[in-house]
Amino acid sequence: MNSPASEADEYLMMQAAHWCIRLREADCSLDERQAFEDWLQSDPSHAFEYAKMLEAWDLTGHLSPSRPTY
Repeated sequence: MNSPASEADEYLMMQAAHWCIRLREADCSLDERQAFEDWLQSDPSHAFEYAKMLEAWDLTGHLSPSRPTY
């Protein structure tokens, strides 16, 4: 069973992942970008988690695509 703290951490991670992906999509509106800024400024942990997500995003860009092995 997950503790409330780990559920909150997971939810925050999912929010950061959502913004990391959404902000890169061509149809991300100005209202959504403002919502992201509001979310980012609403709690210091949001900026920290978003920075961690950006770092992970950057690291995955350096990985070679995997090939299936037969």
